[in-house]
Amino acid sequence: MADRLWLIGLNPFDLGGNSSLHEIKLHSLIKQTDTKSPPLLIRIGQLHAFLAQGKTLFVFCILTEKRKTVEFADNITALEVCNKYCLILLETGRLIKYDSNEDRTVTLDFLGVEDRGQQDEELDEIVTHLSCGEHVAVACSSKNIVYNIPNKTVALPRHVRVSKIVSGFEHSLLLTRNGDVYSWGAGLRGQLGNGEISTSQDQPKLVDALAGVKIVDIAAAGWHSAAVSSFGDLYTWGWNNQGQLGLVEAKFHGRVVSQPQLITFADEQDISVTRVHCGIGHTIVEVKEAGETDESVLIAGCDLRQRFLYDRATVAPSFEGFRKLLPPICPKEGERSLEVGSGPYQVYFLQRIEGVE
Repeated sequence: MADRLWLIGLNPFDLGGNSSLHEIKLHSLIKQTDTKSPPLLIRIGQLHAFLAQGKTLFVFCILTEKRKTVEFADNITALEVCNKYCLILLETGRLIKYDSNEDRTVTLDFLGVEDRGQQDEELDEIVTHLSCGEHVAVACSSKNIVYNIPNKTVALPRHVRVSKIVSGFEHSLLLTRNGDVYSWGAGLRGQLGNGEISTSQDQPKLVDALAGVKIVDIAAAGWHSAAVSSFGDLYTWGWNNQGQLGLVEAKFHGRVVSQPQLITFADEQDISVTRVHCGIGHTIVEVKEAGETDESVLIAGCDLRQRFLYDRATVAPSFEGFRKLLPPICPKEGERSLEVGSGPYQVYFLQRIEGVE
């Protein structure tokens, strides 16, 4: 039995599909028969969807009904995508760039290039974290070096350990294990969170407005960013053109917000945010409400069900803040809970089936 996947928004799996909640028939797209195979990896771009399992990459495009399959020599351990390509990290540490339009792969060999020839007794450098956007591609290595691929950007101090990196169109965020957030890249729409409207920030810089707040999760897409604190608070910043920041005050409508803002939820609900995901015009949070045992999902910004209806030229922004997003099913006792994720114009729910790992 295959994992189950549901999608809301632009559907790269089905050329004739609509944008309402729709179950993707994974069993007809890929075969999950080996109970010892690695977990399914899912990443969605603006026009493409990428599924990876084991040594195989499956590529789907909304512009064509033809599916592409790419085989690699080793298992795929990480996958990051943008509209132009995807980055594939193999378990051997080899990093590959796959151009889905040209159906071409290129090995990216940039680690330690600037330091080759120097004495170094440490273990070989490998990529540990990946992220990419339309105009950025970043990596962190086992030697604590940050790369704007292929260029070495900065070597972080040994005590700074990377937990996660994410990217929007033109900027990136880095989260450390201590809970600090760094940003770099373009900031013309306030997405760096440094209180400035800047064309470029070359190196990672601490987001001062979050200093002293332990952050446990970050997300970015398009021109906005988000962060979750260890207390379950949500902070957002960047361009609020679609209401994706979840800020309901009129002064924030359609505006650039250059510093992190603490989000207040409707009716002053006692909500603790656990994770955050960003799309180009929306933000999704997984939350726990007081008195509830199961997590809920909230969304701010674009109404993805309406945005891609062919009988509408445009859909107005939504500045009503966060609203509840109902899951496709309620898992039964003994079943795995739903995983939530985001693409540029999508929200997806994934239920992993026992034995398919």
